[in-house]
Amino acid sequence: ELDTVAAARAQTDAATLSPQVAGYLSRLDRYLPWFETAVDGALLAPELLGADGPRTYLILAQNNHELRPTGGFISGVGELTVEDGRLVSLTFSDSYAVDNLGVPHDLTPADFQDLLSGQLWFIRDANWDADFPTSASRAMEIYARDRGTQTDGVIALDLAALQLLVDALGPLQVPGINEPVTGQGVVQVIQEQWGGPVGDGWKEWWLHRKDFMGQIASATMARLSGGGSIQPTRVAQALKQAIDEKHLLLYVADPQAGRLLRERNWDGSLPDPWSSSDVLLVVDTNVGFNKVNPNIERAIEYQVDLGAEGKPLARLAVSYQNRSKQPVGSCIQEARYGDSYADMMDRCYWNYLRVYVPAGSRLLAGPELTLPSGSLLARGSDGPVKDSVSPAEREGGWEVWTAFFDLAPGAERTLIFEYQLPAWVLDSGSGGLTRYHLRVQKQPGTEAVPLRVELLLSLIHISEPTRPTRASRMPSSA
Repeated sequence: ELDTVAAARAQTDAATLSPQVAGYLSRLDRYLPWFETAVDGALLAPELLGADGPRTYLILAQNNHELRPTGGFISGVGELTVEDGRLVSLTFSDSYAVDNLGVPHDLTPADFQDLLSGQLWFIRDANWDADFPTSASRAMEIYARDRGTQTDGVIALDLAALQLLVDALGPLQVPGINEPVTGQGVVQVIQEQWGGPVGDGWKEWWLHRKDFMGQIASATMARLSGGGSIQPTRVAQALKQAIDEKHLLLYVADPQAGRLLRERNWDGSLPDPWSSSDVLLVVDTNVGFNKVNPNIERAIEYQVDLGAEGKPLARLAVSYQNRSKQPVGSCIQEARYGDSYADMMDRCYWNYLRVYVPAGSRLLAGPELTLPSGSLLARGSDGPVKDSVSPAEREGGWEVWTAFFDLAPGAERTLIFEYQLPAWVLDSGSGGLTRYHLRVQKQPGTEAVPLRVELLLSLIHISEPTRPTRASRMPSSA
């Protein structure tokens, strides 16, 4: 029936319809892709929801106040089990509680060891790769090894997704919390529950500081299981917004379902680095052991000179400003807990920047940075301070350029990369026209980062023979 609708729509000219009917057609154009997705998903849903046996999914609670490549530091880990389309169980625990040192662990990559001095790969750091399917697969492997539980997929959500979901479900009555928890107040509740005691009781607090995650999960499951009225449309809209904005990422081991998620851009995967278009992905990683990201303002400016001889030239400028107000004598990279969550937010920003650009790009000039003297790497090195910019690193076919820097409260910094793009990002079409396509991919866990794109076009003026023929560049911003 849906195929019949699509075929009829393709043969309908909106210009021949009355304004009222044309308005209905416009609404159909907006919703038809979602109907198609719903049908594709419905064909896969029985197996994913346990029609032929229970399915268990790993849940990664990512705190995007401590930004990591796929959304945030993995603060909590949960198990969601479904069978015959019903929620069977939902449990949560501190990500540190998953660690089992009685089994072998893989070694972390070199950049992780340099920046965070960690050698063993635990689940809390499983999302070091910007490609979510890669990070999700690793999380499943670590969880199976440490807990002995095989899972069928991964659901990762950050604080923004949690807010949207709680708001859609309505106020939740959470054990141990006096007032009902709302979408607007859930982050404040988390921050209040996180705050550690001063003096005695610190050890007990450490063991139970994330119990609220399980309590909120239990309240959510109770609501979804019929313990109170819900509005399915509101829940669906909240989930759609969270997925669209990459606050919620999905990965499933089933190949067909995985293909559907990738086609809809819901799995957080990286695009093809060899595609026929220019691609830009800016990935920030907070390696400062703090929650300072809400105080960091970012902006991205990208300029491409399409008229450059040979291959297009690109100039990327990424700007940062630390709005934290607590002054510091010097920035020291260390794992230090404060008396409150707010204290963890009001600190220096330690950032590991990765810039993903098309395969075959060549770096011409990068930011001039030296290794921060207060970093773990500098303090642990007997040699001279190293340059903190890596100009040419390959990752899955990508050209990846990295930079490591600190940013004190109140400070600003702009990092500029100038590079040559491969010639194949320009597509010579029919009629002598050259087409340029650009895909800028959003890092999961980030809010709306200001983006300015400027294209410099080369024009040859031949319409006025009395004038000398010359090449000029015309800026065009989007």
